[in-house]
Amino acid sequence: MTRSLFLDSSGWFAALSPRDRMHGAASDAYRRATVEGVSLVTTDFVVAEMHALLLRWRDQSTGARFLDLVYRSGTHVVVHADDGLVGDALTHWIRQFTDQRFTLCDAVSFEVMRRERITTALALDRHFATAGYRTL
Repeated sequence: MTRSLFLDSSGWFAALSPRDRMHGAASDAYRRATVEGVSLVTTDFVVAEMHALLLRWRDQSTGARFLDLVYRSGTHVVVHADDGLVGDALTHWIRQFTDQRFTLCDAVSFEVMRRERITTALALDRHFATAGYRTL
């Protein structure tokens, strides 16, 4: 496995949701990464998306436990989307891929992956492959 794995909400949610059709594969990939000591990298945008999904799927308590896991366990690296990162995401991904419907969250994720030389994402979103990244 890779040294760093980017966590997108599509794959991360599938890993946590037994009802998701991709749960088995996503959960196995997430578990394998944690066991192998792979650096789990994401952005505050993705964390916000995940929190919103968990609030809809479950309840406030589940959302709070998720945030504690991400921010207090020391197992995840959360990159803050500051003005420079967002600006580069707009330049490299939104403006250069006008034929794609990349969200700002996608573009920021791709830019973090580009900057950190992360080649693989736990993602079900086809946009990651379109942007040139491998997905698990």
